[in-house]
Amino acid sequence: MSQDDQPTAEQVEALQRFASTHGRTWKSKLLDAWLSGRDERMPDGGLLRQVRNQLGPCWLHKAVLPTPAVEHA
Repeated sequence: MSQDDQPTAEQVEALQRFASTHGRTWKSKLLDAWLSGRDERMPDGGLLRQVRNQLGPCWLHKAVLPTPAVEHA
């Protein structure tokens, strides 16, 4: 598997923020945003669009995001 088959660390963080905001149906909501063009106006829209262009909907369907790191105060 090449690096082109995986999102960058910055893209993963954007996906994690999107998933955290949109809950368990985040994948369908992101796909809908991609298909309608709404991702352009969303927070992290540029990064989410990069994921769409680089990896596509097939990748999204099978994607498993790593658990976000917990920051300690």
